[in-house]
Amino acid sequence: MREAFLELLRGGRPDEIVWTADISYWLDAQSHAGTAKPEWQTEAGYLELCGELGCMPYYWYGKFGAARPVYTGVEIVCDSRGDRRRRTFRTPVGELIEESVFVEDSCSEAPVRHAVQREADLDVLLGLLERRRWEPTNLADYPQRLEMWARWDGVPGLGLPRSPLPAFMVEWAGIEHGALLLMDYPDKVEQVLSLMEAQEQSVLDAVCERMPPVVHFPDNLASDNLTSFFARHIAARYRRRLERLHAAGVRCAVHLDGTIRGLLPRLAAVGFDAVEALTPQPVGDVSLAEMREVADSATVVLWGGVPGAMFAPPFSWRQMQAHIERLLASWRGTPFIIGVADQVPPDGDLGFVRKIAELARHG
Repeated sequence: MREAFLELLRGGRPDEIVWTADISYWLDAQSHAGTAKPEWQTEAGYLELCGELGCMPYYWYGKFGAARPVYTGVEIVCDSRGDRRRRTFRTPVGELIEESVFVEDSCSEAPVRHAVQREADLDVLLGLLERRRWEPTNLADYPQRLEMWARWDGVPGLGLPRSPLPAFMVEWAGIEHGALLLMDYPDKVEQVLSLMEAQEQSVLDAVCERMPPVVHFPDNLASDNLTSFFARHIAARYRRRLERLHAAGVRCAVHLDGTIRGLLPRLAAVGFDAVEALTPQPVGDVSLAEMREVADSATVVLWGGVPGAMFAPPFSWRQMQAHIERLLASWRGTPFIIGVADQVPPDGDLGFVRKIAELARHG
């Protein structure tokens, strides 16, 4: 599957069907519950498990990020009480405070207070970002890891920092506050986005020098949140990133795991090689049959198609099998990768991963 995966991203049409499954959420939940094998949390153990399940190894987050933020003159204080976590950024121009809560039932963490909520917070965020730089990481040993993963028929995923507007929305302001601030204080928000774009250039330099076969834009996009902002605040920045990476021979995938209809054609049009974690009906807003038409592109790789929710009750294997058969019938003859959209949940049946591998092998 590895060679077919790389050929797809280069614009080819391999005979092999590629099947990827992000099982990290399931693995983390087993670890939290004390039911995980210790080796599952290691890179070698992850590769071996993917081999046993028959999916192409790609999602391992231990060394996923291509950069990490480094702050100068900023104090970051973390405080945890029970299931609640608070992080405070103390800068010479003020403080920003964010809070999140861990939800035991779903083994997940969600924000309950975003750091940037009003105009004054934008000023503090600008001061904080002026004291931040991105330090490239996980690139020095990437060629060795790429060689190791090839022995397991896989490619190690490598994620860039989130691009500016998704970063502003996801990491700092949230959708509600972010949208209101963008409408009320467009000039200040544009200062933030421009500074973010300027800071990522050193990461792009390092990635282009290393020339991995593919990088991920882990922007966690959803059409109902960002379509109306795409043309003005996202498209040009995507094009500039993509032009640099493509010039270095690096293929690019972007993570769209929410509603699809508004953004999929726009992402294809700006030049992405693949759009990953596409979530169709019965969970998403687009059917498998109309996905290629919605993309309005014969060349972009459709990557996903298998809702994570279908790995858990009340869905049965019979329903999942019928879904995979519809996927193969709908996407056959076009470039696609079967993938979980977006992760196998903690209560998911991992046996479905192995069964889907069998269907893909004979599909």
